[in-house]
Amino acid sequence: MRSWRRWGRSLLIAGGFSILALTAFIVVAPALLRPGANRLRIVQTPRDYGVTSETVEFRPPDQPITLRAWWMPSEPAKAAIILVHGGGDDNRSLPYADGLKLAHDLVSHGYAVLALDLRNYGESDATSEGVTFGDAEANDIIGAMNYLGTQHPGLRYGGLGFSMGGEAVLYAAARDPRLEAIVTTDTFAEARTVAASFVSASTGLPRLVVVPLLWSAERLHGVPLDRGRAIDVVSAIPPRPVLLIQNEADPIVPVEHCRRLAAAIPGSEVWITAAPSADHPLRVSQGRWGMHTQSYKLYPKEYVDRVTRFFDQRFTATSRQ
Repeated sequence: MRSWRRWGRSLLIAGGFSILALTAFIVVAPALLRPGANRLRIVQTPRDYGVTSETVEFRPPDQPITLRAWWMPSEPAKAAIILVHGGGDDNRSLPYADGLKLAHDLVSHGYAVLALDLRNYGESDATSEGVTFGDAEANDIIGAMNYLGTQHPGLRYGGLGFSMGGEAVLYAAARDPRLEAIVTTDTFAEARTVAASFVSASTGLPRLVVVPLLWSAERLHGVPLDRGRAIDVVSAIPPRPVLLIQNEADPIVPVEHCRRLAAAIPGSEVWITAAPSADHPLRVSQGRWGMHTQSYKLYPKEYVDRVTRFFDQRFTATSRQ
């Protein structure tokens, strides 16, 4: 009988410590998971892809911070495409999406490219409010246009963003008509419903654990999940053209987000890229991230053809609409 009591007390103590440890994890871990907290070092540059570039600096209109970017000219340029990376630990080299290779392709088709580090990412300065899932980051794109306007007067602007970068591009276009044509890839309609999938893919934690982590991130650490809601502002973009690209097997941003955005942007174009087979090398290599932001890597020629044709329809016209 005594041994059973000792065993029972041991279980209670172990259970108590487990609950305390889990509680501490839920309270503390979201601070470590905060978007932009772990910056990915830039290891490749446009020159590695044979693209002439220079590093430039400028400020957004809303914060006394310095943003850093690569300017990749094309002479003469049809327009400047502002290339915007995603969230997590991404940066202006867009390593997960082969962004520098894409930049090379855009320059080869007559488009200058400005690839920037958003605030709190890469080599750009941090802000006290942290990441806002596209809302405040839109000002970085507006700052890029302000900078280019002083350096290259008369240049026109398009935007191409991946995931959260696409969210920032949509917000920027809704606020600033200088952004004349917009392309997004695997961009969410609103951040809250994709947050659990994103954190689970980032950490490998099951969704059962991720849900209380997100509650803690929002309630205790001020992560503003409600700030990323491009669905609320995109109606201000038309009649400027929008191309929404989405892979049908994206486990982070479901296809329904693309369809919701398309319904909110009259006249927008949609390209749903086909999912590769389950044993496709790229799909296997991506693990939990699946086909998120992989459409260019899956279909590079068709992606470039569609995107440049879309931009050409806007920027090779003799007059602005």
